[in-house]
Amino acid sequence: MPQVIKTMVLAALLVALSACGSDSGGGASGGGGGVPQGFKRLDGPGYTLAYPASWQPLEVAGSHGAQGPKGTGGLAPQAAVGRGKVTAPLNLTVNGLKADNRVRRAAYKVVRDAPYHLDGAKGAHLVEATYNEVTGAKTTPVRTIDVLAQTDDGVAFDLFLRAPEADFDRAGLRKVLTTFRLKP
Repeated sequence: MPQVIKTMVLAALLVALSACGSDSGGGASGGGGGVPQGFKRLDGPGYTLAYPASWQPLEVAGSHGAQGPKGTGGLAPQAAVGRGKVTAPLNLTVNGLKADNRVRRAAYKVVRDAPYHLDGAKGAHLVEATYNEVTGAKTTPVRTIDVLAQTDDGVAFDLFLRAPEADFDRAGLRKVLTTFRLKP
């Protein structure tokens, strides 16, 4: 994997880690269970999700996920999940994630900020945002979705979805979101 992409994934996961004091991770609700056609299932500690079968597995800083082929601006779509111990209330974790991104990401803008229903979570929140990834002389608009969740057992999850904005829907990341579940 190119160093720029590794660095971007690690930076994004570290944002989530610093915001919630743990590895990031996630879980999703709604939509029927199972793995959509053309997707592959990923089972992690306390969660499951599905991602496009053509993607390559990805592991960075203890988080698990997958990465697709390079797209607009040479950036690959990614889906990653991390997990750790709850160290702050959910509302502070969400605010920390947004504040950290506003400082570190060019033109960071939250476009959706709402509670999220996630079976098995004490609370969950979705933050969808855009920013500009600047690589040398190249600027690529990027879209992200984070689902931050906490369980009654004190486990924090962050599902992190990211792709160039021009590729986001085509990459199937909204479908990945619907497959994400916490395990009982």
